[in-house]
Amino acid sequence: MLRSWVLYATAQLCLAGCGNDLGYPRAPDAGSDPGGGGPTDRDALPCDVRAFLADHCQGCHGARLAGGAPMSLMTYRDLTARNADGVEFAQRALARIKSAAAPMPPMPAPAATATDISMFEAWVAAGTPTGECSAPPEPGPFDGPTVCTSGTTWTGGDRESPVMHPGRACIACHAVEQSHDDDAPKLRVAGTVYPTGHEPDDCNGAASATVEVTDATGAVTTLPVNAAGNFFTSAALASPIHVAVVASGKRRAMTGSPPTGDCNSCHTQDGANQAPGRIALP
Repeated sequence: MLRSWVLYATAQLCLAGCGNDLGYPRAPDAGSDPGGGGPTDRDALPCDVRAFLADHCQGCHGARLAGGAPMSLMTYRDLTARNADGVEFAQRALARIKSAAAPMPPMPAPAATATDISMFEAWVAAGTPTGECSAPPEPGPFDGPTVCTSGTTWTGGDRESPVMHPGRACIACHAVEQSHDDDAPKLRVAGTVYPTGHEPDDCNGAASATVEVTDATGAVTTLPVNAAGNFFTSAALASPIHVAVVASGKRRAMTGSPPTGDCNSCHTQDGANQAPGRIALP
């Protein structure tokens, strides 16, 4: 449900994790550089700074904003733009990363390490100097085109099956209170995990991942994905819940609490309600 949210994922699924930067509106001239050249493009960021932002910020503060994030933190221009109070976004980002009361990235996303924070703080204290980073940025899961990565799709219509209709809004039919089919299981949390961020309905998703759902009591329910990438549970979970995807030793967590357990209702092919796209592998 979920880029290094977690990312995203996420996502992200109708999020409200970033808010409006605690009252700091976006400056009128701030934003991603519309074209390359000079110290305003992404390559002007030192490599370690760029990697830090990709790992901890750009899941929401990316080229495509998510989770209520008010500004992009992708380019040198983004970081050196100023908000309405005259504070550089790099300085504001550092303050939020170090904040105990309102930290970024917000829980349950993994916090930045002390080493990473010291590096970013030193860069800000030095006056945000430009750097050279010729290494091409790794594409994020939401940067690519629409594709069915698995190359296989569900063809069984509405025949009841745990692998049916990957990518579609599961609880729209498998509602807790009612169902189109009395024999269909009544689900409370359900969705599909995909290798990339923009995959079509009925395309089979990732077959190896787990989804962690943490409820309001702190209890964690671990949901494995099946052969179609689908995950689901009929268990009652205390709201609000928080969700993360875990695969291959990596973890992407949503930055806020989803308003519904029907994950695919927001994590559509192109994304809805502030979700950037599908629930993507970390």
